[in-house]
Amino acid sequence: MHRIKKPDEKGFAFLNSLFELMLLMILLPLIVLFFSFMLTFAKETNPKLLEWQLFSVDLQAYLAGSDSVQIINNGGGIRILQQSVEYDIESFEYYVRKQKFRQGHEIMLTNLKKCRFELVGTKLSVRAEFTNGIVEEAEYVVTPP
Repeated sequence: MHRIKKPDEKGFAFLNSLFELMLLMILLPLIVLFFSFMLTFAKETNPKLLEWQLFSVDLQAYLAGSDSVQIINNGGGIRILQQSVEYDIESFEYYVRKQKFRQGHEIMLTNLKKCRFELVGTKLSVRAEFTNGIVEEAEYVVTPP
């Protein structure tokens, strides 16, 4: 039987570990950048933040074409008159709802502790506090047609 002679591997483990260490040193900053990006991405895709942004854009669309805006329920909501159609957007229990001619309701924002509307001159301020403690605020300029 023939024996296979093993090659001389002296120093191979040391060079191999140096190569792996150098590779690790190159990849570690990339891993840190990836995780910092993911943390930023996770904050931006918070469902409550996205829901607030959708509510804000929806409210802005109603205000853009409005003929008049007034506060109702002592700051608990607003009444928007838009081409002889009346919309009430008001805080109700744990959400903000929209009603057309004070009938039915469409939920616009959920999981609220409280929501306040304030109209000073032509500036409408909305402040919402969610049940998880997040507080969001928005301001709109209401201009007559």
